[in-house]
Amino acid sequence: MSKNGKERQKKRVLIVIETSRGFGRSLIEGITQYATEQKSWNFFLCDHDAASQNTQRLAAWNGDGLIARVNDKNLNHFFHKFSGKKINLAADNKEFPIHVRLNNEKCGQIAAEHFWERGYRNFAYFSMGHTYWSQFRYHCFVNALQSYEGVCFLCPQANRKNSTTLPTLWWNGLDDSVLNWVESLPKPVGIFCANDNHAFYLTNLCSSFGIGIPEEVAILGVDNDESLCKTTMPPISSIDPNARIIGYQAAKILDTMMNKEPLPTFPILIDPVCIVVRQSTDNIAVNDPIVARALRFIRTEVAHNLRVNDVAKEVGISRGTLNSLFQKHLRSTPLEEILRVRMEWAKELLRDTEIPIAEISAMIGYQTPEYFSRAFAREIGMSPREYRFTQQAKPKQNRLS
Repeated sequence: MSKNGKERQKKRVLIVIETSRGFGRSLIEGITQYATEQKSWNFFLCDHDAASQNTQRLAAWNGDGLIARVNDKNLNHFFHKFSGKKINLAADNKEFPIHVRLNNEKCGQIAAEHFWERGYRNFAYFSMGHTYWSQFRYHCFVNALQSYEGVCFLCPQANRKNSTTLPTLWWNGLDDSVLNWVESLPKPVGIFCANDNHAFYLTNLCSSFGIGIPEEVAILGVDNDESLCKTTMPPISSIDPNARIIGYQAAKILDTMMNKEPLPTFPILIDPVCIVVRQSTDNIAVNDPIVARALRFIRTEVAHNLRVNDVAKEVGISRGTLNSLFQKHLRSTPLEEILRVRMEWAKELLRDTEIPIAEISAMIGYQTPEYFSRAFAREIGMSPREYRFTQQAKPKQNRLS
């Protein structure tokens, strides 16, 4: 209760953001976290697509604030007409100012570094359609590659102004020009995609036409949308954009606006968390076809208690010759690569599932959980139990007070 005996009137805030994508859902989580902490809002959520199809009903909204991702004509008119305080998280500094955004410059840097460290010297950028944020992300990637004297091949589809969305049923919308572009690229090549939707499309296309991922084409997305990244073969590596913090900061800025308090300097840039490495880039780029084939076989068959002799038999050479080729091109051995892939698989299972550690030990080919735990601690620097705890606690660590 306030001094005059009346409860302070809460601000009424509308959130219009897509719930179909992981990025949008994380934005909403950050916004609602701020609202929950402050306890000064009554907030209402309307899915972006539903709002776009019901703009007449949406126009009746008469609240104090609005946080939206406006990227179509229907919502654009509503956003312009709204008289309260508002933030567009899809702004491009033309019609609407950018208040807070992902640090795309940093995304470009870590994408370039990620590919370079894995031996890729050919680079490309994939986007189906011309949008502000996609073009900006492309230029950030190109600028970062200058440090490595790398050249980036841009897909021609990125300049299609009338093709900003991907087919919902990707297999009914395969574009021969995309396939021709991928096949024309020098291999091996690291392809940075505009976001996970585009990476999902490209991964499925390459897999359907027998283009090796990541041996020929390594694919990296943005958003770490697990509903997309984990449902392709192979799973897609992606940059975690810290969307929860972007949403939190947007809510904080809107609250400052509604309370008529001094505003910070815009835009506020939010650094990405990291690259979540999955199989689509988990590779060392090599030009030797035998080594590339051996690496692919190790990744696809590691669950079957793989041995070095199995790899040598698959690629049709002796174990000694295979060892020599690995030493020449990778400065490691086939056994070391098998153990590395096993350990990466173990990390993924510990991070993303609740499978007991004893079962994980058996799944990846260790005779006892104790032997697995010692090997894991030697390689990773902590026990499997400690690793699982730290990885699964990360969302809480990203919260802001």
